[in-house]
Amino acid sequence: MVARREVVLGGLLLLGWEISSIPAYARTSLGAHIHGPGCMLTPEQAASFFDDAPDTRMYITGSEPMIPKSGNEKLDFALAQTLAKISDVFDVLPGFAYYDDSDGLNAYATPAVRLNRSDGTVLFGQRLLNRLMSGPENPDASVAAVCAHEFGHIVQHRKGLTQNLLAGQPTVKRAELQADFFAGYFAGVRKLQRANFPAAVFAMTQYNFGDNMINNPSHHGTPPERSDAITAGFKTAFTEKKSFAEALVSATNYVMQL
Repeated sequence: MVARREVVLGGLLLLGWEISSIPAYARTSLGAHIHGPGCMLTPEQAASFFDDAPDTRMYITGSEPMIPKSGNEKLDFALAQTLAKISDVFDVLPGFAYYDDSDGLNAYATPAVRLNRSDGTVLFGQRLLNRLMSGPENPDASVAAVCAHEFGHIVQHRKGLTQNLLAGQPTVKRAELQADFFAGYFAGVRKLQRANFPAAVFAMTQYNFGDNMINNPSHHGTPPERSDAITAGFKTAFTEKKSFAEALVSATNYVMQL
């Protein structure tokens, strides 16, 4: 069995690195991506994204190289360790790759497997990365928030949660807010481990990604709903100190009441 524990630096994103060295990316494919509502891709939909994600890695220990590189060596090093930490907390092991998101800033999770022994794949848009890293305060934590959200979708796939969450629903909101809850739980775990971890950035990041298109199938939740889900997950870890197995139940109960 592949171990999911990191061995260096405690899986903490390095705070305060220089972000000016992250370059712009040229589009590598002229084909449009195929996707449905939400940020979970079927294996068939993922195929068009894999054309723009030439290399995939799993982050088992945090010491694996980040390829393709973001252009920021410190970011690559720190993010690899953070991905390993999220993997450990959630007990999932997806592959990770950047993809060309010229047709719309985004990140996705898919059960499609590109690497042996992986639990699916997380795809992170290169331009989304640049946008987040240009933020004024703790941009590294914003990147971690999005990654934790996408890893949350991998959890949903492994646990068979998605179908139940979306049954009879006109939008993907329940599934998206549960992934936010999981991201908040990760922030709470990190806050317990390091008092100055900027957990509040997780709530602000997802608040900023909220939308008010409540009748759109892709509706992820309003800004307050997204930040509230992060906060609920955070309290589950930080205040209630529940295990992730217990948090799975709490997260499901939370979103099913919406």
